[in-house]
Amino acid sequence: MSTYPDLMRLERTLRGRTVLSVYVNGEVTDPAQRARWQLDLRHSLDDIESWLRDSPHAEREAFAECRGMALEALEEFPGAIGAPGWAGFVTVDGVHQMSRVPAPVPTMAAWSTGPFLSPYLRALKEARPVIVAVADARKARLFRYAGRHADLVETLRAHVTVEPPSHMGRPSRRGFHTGTRGRTGADETQHELLAGTEQMLAALARRIAVLANVEGWIVVGGIPTVARAALERLAPELQARAMQAPSLDVHATVAEVAACAREAASSLRNAYDLRCVERAIQESEGEGSRGVAGVVETMRALEESRVQELYLTLPYILNHAADAEAAIRLAFERGALVEHVSGEAAERLDQVGGIGGRLRYVLPRTLEVPAGLWVSEPVL
Repeated sequence: MSTYPDLMRLERTLRGRTVLSVYVNGEVTDPAQRARWQLDLRHSLDDIESWLRDSPHAEREAFAECRGMALEALEEFPGAIGAPGWAGFVTVDGVHQMSRVPAPVPTMAAWSTGPFLSPYLRALKEARPVIVAVADARKARLFRYAGRHADLVETLRAHVTVEPPSHMGRPSRRGFHTGTRGRTGADETQHELLAGTEQMLAALARRIAVLANVEGWIVVGGIPTVARAALERLAPELQARAMQAPSLDVHATVAEVAACAREAASSLRNAYDLRCVERAIQESEGEGSRGVAGVVETMRALEESRVQELYLTLPYILNHAADAEAAIRLAFERGALVEHVSGEAAERLDQVGGIGGRLRYVLPRTLEVPAGLWVSEPVL
């Protein structure tokens, strides 16, 4: 599957060219429907052909050629495609990219100037990896969940060296009392255990930061007190993408880790989206803001290269496909990150038009000068 930078490069490569974008939904619950996508895709391609009926002969020929290449590539899948989704982009020059997608996409085709990327962006968001840590005071297991599978990455251990208490150079006799003055052997052992756990948690925080990188979700389970301590040691930007999973036991199997990661990723994604959207909407009010909301203001900010993160909802994409694609292409061209939001965040953003964003910088506040007043120096 392509990464976000891969999609940006693809968009730049195919910008201004006529592209046939093909998506296939590979989620099948009924074995009798394993090849249903073939019929749905054929209907979508036939709709485009009908729409091009009055177009120039050259364009109709170009579409027919691209359609043939796409269907030829899909011949290797007589039934199910073996993945949650599949995507391909074809021009008259050939196939530019075709690959399985580890997240569901709608079965459809689009004939447009430049690649149709909205479905891929949604799948890309849902396919973000989840780093899962299951820890107790002695060890922490680290898993990476991606493509609906969890794999054990490594196990960190609390290395503790505890010396046995001695008595005049020799082990104490059976029943000998070590006394109460000074630190007892039990206190010393507990101190060493706590120090070992502290070192392990520090190492765990460093490894999570590396594995999660800039986009992965983080889930921590195991002994509740240890899990909370592990979360507290994460950097603030990582804590915003992390959560504790009380149901994840220290003895959890790989299958249980995968199920927990899948559920937690959905919760983290929705909560993160809602925070971003609420902040954008709140900060869009008034002058000197870092947020923008609504079609007109967001498109203006995109054209002025002020958008750092662009947020879109599925209803907006479905009801305003051309405008949504134009916004996505502008965002790619100007180096902005595009986020497809869902859940409560989508409901909130739809209230203000279904599109918004976070800005790179704030425009200077407009200075109002009373009529007839001449200013020789800029007023700050």
